[in-house]
Amino acid sequence: MKDKKILFVYRTKRIPAYQAWRKNLGPDSLLFGFNHLKKMGYKVDFFDDAYSPLNFYHPLFYPLEHAIINKLDMGFKLDQAAYLLPKFKNYDVIVGTGDSAGLPLLALKYFGIIKQPVIFMTSGIAGALKGKANTWVGKFYKKILHKAGVFTSYSQIETDFFEKEMGIKKGKIKYMPLGTDWQYFSQKSKAKREIISAVGTELSRDYKTLFKAIEDLPIQVEVACHPDNIKNLKIPENVKIHLNITVQKVLKIYQRSILSIIPCIERYRSSGQMVLLETASAGLPVIASKIKGITGAFSFKEGKHLLYSNPQDPVDLRKKIIFLLNHPDFANNLGREASKFVKNNYTTVHLARRLAQFITRL
Repeated sequence: MKDKKILFVYRTKRIPAYQAWRKNLGPDSLLFGFNHLKKMGYKVDFFDDAYSPLNFYHPLFYPLEHAIINKLDMGFKLDQAAYLLPKFKNYDVIVGTGDSAGLPLLALKYFGIIKQPVIFMTSGIAGALKGKANTWVGKFYKKILHKAGVFTSYSQIETDFFEKEMGIKKGKIKYMPLGTDWQYFSQKSKAKREIISAVGTELSRDYKTLFKAIEDLPIQVEVACHPDNIKNLKIPENVKIHLNITVQKVLKIYQRSILSIIPCIERYRSSGQMVLLETASAGLPVIASKIKGITGAFSFKEGKHLLYSNPQDPVDLRKKIIFLLNHPDFANNLGREASKFVKNNYTTVHLARRLAQFITRL
């Protein structure tokens, strides 16, 4: 029902992303369907107020969040949930877009502090909890996860974990694939395509394997990542590193790329998905590590939409790279098919429509 008022809660500020999208200067991917629900007539809001220095809950709850980070390498933004508490009463549904933002909402729900149904969109906590389900954090999360009115997951591997390790009833978790801003990433450019690119800042990125695979190849490789991704790694001479760059600069890298590589370590969680959708939208042939966080997240077909390589296998990855470089017609067809597939199945519009179905049922 479109008369329901919906509040989105994000794990970082979103006003800059929203304003950039409205000015056609950036993608809407990190809004997770907010803008399209608004276009569809839903009453939706979000607030960045909790990121103000005036949020006195931050120092109050920081010791708890820091203790959880020490266990899982993932946050727990209870300060944000507490700061927004007075606003919750004005909404019918609360959407937690990510684990560090959504889990505190479930905690408040568990303790009876908020009454509204919560849509919890998990995106990685399964991997962080692997082997730690019986720690104090894991036991606490087992109690609160049941409080989600709608519990969504981007990949089957995460759903399996929650059902087997966290006691979530089979069928409660709903598959909802990630969406990207196809219009933004499919923009045409006159830039010359002459590089291989690899983009991603997640801890699961495997640039060690990538560097071994492309060393001495007669082509420039550009990597956009976080400093921690390449810590203690020897950078090959044909590799240029971009650290913590904007999405606008990432787009320019895509537009100069012959192909994209998404090297990942299997961490039993969603990983590499956003970059896969972006590069596919851009029409790039993609080689992605065959991890369950990717294969169980989308319906891409190997040989039609992309190529998979064995995780942590530089020989296999190098073989796939050389094959695509030597077969440009095949590679270009992969890119075209992948772009069409994303446009028809995995955009932020599709994500918003799926969210709308869940909202209607609450």
